[in-house]
Amino acid sequence: MAFNPNELILDKVRQLTAHDLETGEILLRLTQLEDPTLSTSAEGEDVTDAVGALITTMYRAKQAEFSASNSLLSLDLAAAQYGTTKEVAGEDGFVDYAYEILPIVATKDEDGKPTDPATVTLSHAPVEDSVGFVYVIENNNIEATYPVKTDAAEGEASIDGSVITMPTGVVTGKVYVEYNFMNKEAVKIVNSAENFPTAVSVVIHALFRDVCNENKKYAGKIICHKAKLDPSSLELTLTSTGKHPFTFKMLKDYCSEDAELFTIIVSGQDK
Repeated sequence: MAFNPNELILDKVRQLTAHDLETGEILLRLTQLEDPTLSTSAEGEDVTDAVGALITTMYRAKQAEFSASNSLLSLDLAAAQYGTTKEVAGEDGFVDYAYEILPIVATKDEDGKPTDPATVTLSHAPVEDSVGFVYVIENNNIEATYPVKTDAAEGEASIDGSVITMPTGVVTGKVYVEYNFMNKEAVKIVNSAENFPTAVSVVIHALFRDVCNENKKYAGKIICHKAKLDPSSLELTLTSTGKHPFTFKMLKDYCSEDAELFTIIVSGQDK
């Protein structure tokens, strides 16, 4: 007898992959999906007789979408939603932004008192002219601000490489510093106002169980040959428990002879 199930237990959605339409290369893979929903809709137009009695309703413009939340923040998903790609720093790196709270280090005289000049050493070599000020911190508040110059005058701090020399008389405490540096171990995503998601193909992999014997597992797939992430409303909750929601709008291919939105396949095997 042919494998022909009807009612099944949906165990879980295993993963979602999005592929380049031309090459088939995987552009996005999500494996921690929560609350997955496949929904369809259509526009209805009532057909009535001369006295307004309903004869029938004609439906057209069928639409479909898949929505879910990834349990973890996905940088690849965020890049795809913003219509860009995740950039990985190479050997040259790219400009990154840093802040540090550092102790002021000074030598001490015979009596143990700190002497001028005192210094602060940054963790990274700053990009030229990116250190504009140093801020003396007391009780977690900014108590004094000093400009940082290559050729410092009285009351200014000077910088040489990653070492900042504090002004005369500033020999103890901590300072807050902001600066740019070249980071070779980082990724970045640029959200441009002019870029939007591109069309991809999507495969949603699911796992089913037999309703009469839950030890029997079946592999399922929802295949959409053309879809696009919906960028109309994107909201990331920036907390440790926040989820990463997304919606794929499923599209029919106007260059295809059929009007397929998606296909559901359930296999008698669990792979």
